[in-house]
Amino acid sequence: THPDDRVTTVLSGVMYYGTGEFDSQTAKVYPAGSIIYTPAQTPHYLWAKDGEVVIQQTGIGPTEIDFLP
Repeated sequence: THPDDRVTTVLSGVMYYGTGEFDSQTAKVYPAGSIIYTPAQTPHYLWAKDGEVVIQQTGIGPTEIDFLP
């Protein structure tokens, strides 16, 4: 989670993204050009499956990453 809202843009490649508990079966596929909004304090995960992915992520204010157990 993060204390700030996040906007993620997939610049190239294909990103897999989901919220809540990790579940590779329910994660959605986001190709280049996709924009994903993640509200503050939302547990989420992302990964690349087939090759490199380049993303740009923005937020406002101080930030950090809180990893869940």
